Amino acid sequence: MNVHLKKWVPQPSLLSDSRLKAFVTHGGLGSTMEVAYSGKPALMVPVFGDQPHNAYMLARHGGAIAYDKFHLKDGRKLTTVMKDLVSNPKYETNAKKLQEVLFNQPIDPKLNLINHIEFAIEFPNLRSQVPEISKVGLIAHYYLDVIGFLGLVGFIGLYLFFLIIRRFCVRVVLRKIKNE
Repeated sequence: MNVHLKKWVPQPSLLSDSRLKAFVTHGGLGSTMEVAYSGKPALMVPVFGDQPHNAYMLARHGGAIAYDKFHLKDGRKLTTVMKDLVSNPKYETNAKKLQEVLFNQPIDPKLNLINHIEFAIEFPNLRSQVPEISKVGLIAHYYLDVIGFLGLVGFIGLYLFFLIIRRFCVRVVLRKIKNE
């Protein structure tokens, strides 16, 4: 197994190279889409944001392995996972299957985008095309009212819990003093 470390390479060119057996990526949306369309197995090491979702999505299709960033220190585990990714044909088979599905979608994504843009141009103020969420205020949009209410209920609950515990402890101490 040969590994080449580079600061930057043109990713689409790299993914289209027939010598590439597996690709290691953080799982950003761009990398995820390029890996999926390339039909190459991938080791996905998500860091934050949408990356865990992207990594597990490709792993569910069977053409990638989602690897926990906290296990990068474990060289043996990483080597085992990489060897499995490169030597087990199921990853390449599943990656190729996903590639085939993507290239043979019943609705061409580019054509679909063009159709939606043309529709929006023809009917610019169509009320049914405006999402309902855009009509609510910032507080309701982010559920700040619900979060505030639940936070208040939680705070009151904790306060009452500590009052009860305090009263119980005071009674125990008073009984102890009274018995002495």
